[in-house]
Amino acid sequence: MIDATTDEVLLCIPARPEYGRIVRVGAAALGLRQGMSFAEIDDLRLAIDEAMILLLDGIGDDAEANIDIVFRSNAGRLELEASRGVSGNLRDAAVHRFDAITSGLIDDYDLDLARGWLRLRKSPAPLDT
Repeated sequence: MIDATTDEVLLCIPARPEYGRIVRVGAAALGLRQGMSFAEIDDLRLAIDEAMILLLDGIGDDAEANIDIVFRSNAGRLELEASRGVSGNLRDAAVHRFDAITSGLIDDYDLDLARGWLRLRKSPAPLDT
């Protein structure tokens, strides 16, 4: 749920692997602001890498293609929503790889294979008292 206490950061990057670093660095900075540990931020960075690999899969050399990203942060929770600006389904093999690698790194995710859209969420682990 988005409310007045939710911060949003919007990115639109060319759909090329070399721009994935911008997304990864942004996610790490926002994760740190949400109170994530360095280990949790490393997990988040790996999940972001895999999300970018998934979204870039099958795009090829389309110079006009972009990936639109929205980061939302609120009360310790970080959410990334990303979509690619080209038509075509996400391939099953790419989705399987994404799931296999990221399922233990993030809290949860949603995919729309036909739209080339994903949302992932991560919160810092509760502190031991």
